[in-house]
Amino acid sequence: MKTYPAGKDPAMKHLTFDDRVRIQRALTIGRNFTEIAAEIGKDRSTVSREIRNNFEFHGKKTRSSCIHKCIFDDPSDCPAPYCKKSKCSIACSQCAPYCDRYESAVCSKLTRPPYVCNGCADRANCMLTKRMYNAEFAQKKYRNGLRESREGISLSENDIQHIEETIIPLIKQGISLPTAYDAFADSMPVSIKTIYNYISKGVFSIGNIDLRRTVQRKPYRKKSGPVLHIDKRCHVGRTYADFQLYLKEHPGINVCEMDTVEGKKGGKVILTIFFRNCDLQLMYLRSANTAKSVTEIFRHLRRTLGARYREIFPLVLTDRGSEFTDPQSIELDTRTLETVTRMFYCDPLQTNQKSRCERNHEYIRYIIPQSTALDPFSQEDIRNVMNHVNSMPRPGLNGKTPYDVFVSIYGQDIAGILGLEGIPLDKLCLKPALLKKTTK
Repeated sequence: MKTYPAGKDPAMKHLTFDDRVRIQRALTIGRNFTEIAAEIGKDRSTVSREIRNNFEFHGKKTRSSCIHKCIFDDPSDCPAPYCKKSKCSIACSQCAPYCDRYESAVCSKLTRPPYVCNGCADRANCMLTKRMYNAEFAQKKYRNGLRESREGISLSENDIQHIEETIIPLIKQGISLPTAYDAFADSMPVSIKTIYNYISKGVFSIGNIDLRRTVQRKPYRKKSGPVLHIDKRCHVGRTYADFQLYLKEHPGINVCEMDTVEGKKGGKVILTIFFRNCDLQLMYLRSANTAKSVTEIFRHLRRTLGARYREIFPLVLTDRGSEFTDPQSIELDTRTLETVTRMFYCDPLQTNQKSRCERNHEYIRYIIPQSTALDPFSQEDIRNVMNHVNSMPRPGLNGKTPYDVFVSIYGQDIAGILGLEGIPLDKLCLKPALLKKTTK
């Protein structure tokens, strides 16, 4: 049974850039196609086809590389401008780029394998135009061909006519494309996503204006502002798998979920800390979405809570935002260098792992709608929002409020230190009018 190097199974049809580099190196040292194929784990015909299709020409047009090698007795007959020679000689190379009769001579060696000049011993002294296999050139040509093969319309006239007679009339009647597509799915030559693309390109007699939701969607905008680079080393030992293992080792420990609520880009933001054991959410206004601003809040909490800080914030779970990339400043007491909090991160793009914190943001958005600028507000305004949100009775707490449950667990004194206050139901407000009252 024939074996191949790891990762070089012939079933993998496309050559990689590394494969092409190895082909170039092997050609330079004079390896034949059989030896090259065995080295990269491909068929010999694949190597032959790759080299014959992806070589490039090296060298300039010269009279020596032309099969005619014309010699002009009269300088005025020479097509090269400014020719002052009384008679052409073998050293003259000016005429070839301008001559209509130029025809490049082909070395007889190029008619047989390896079809290129990479490993030729006479290459340095050869005056002919050379064929060279270059890995970078071959890879670029491959990528361009792959991209071009996926462009354009891959439907025949009959296919286009079939779609025009089946799906398009239904869309003109106001029926959605997914519904119309499902009705004729068995006879469709392309996927529904491809039909969306073709409608956008104007292939059919309708356009995006006839698709309700497509018109409603806002065009993609590139994010503005500076690019925030995240030091991923902070995630080592603090992944979600590590978090689950820590929970098994410390059953019953309270978990705090941490996140950021943004207003307008580049402005103030709110740090939220959600307590799983009582659904209460702390809120702190920050002037910028930086790791330093998060660290300052936790240092303030350690100073004000003292010895009880460890009991209230034993475990913090957050996402991988750039503002949470300094976990040691949150975990360690700077005076004693003792670990007082453990911090862990959700997996990338898995905010559902702290879903309760995310869902509780809905109450904040009742008062502060999406994209509302937070710059006009103070910490006192945000504290007022926090107290109204935490005074909303929850069915999951048997009709009690998060504030009442928090007080029953940690006491009234801790609630006072954190700025928590209960709001009577008849004075509760979860609308933007709450902040309008406080800012007057």
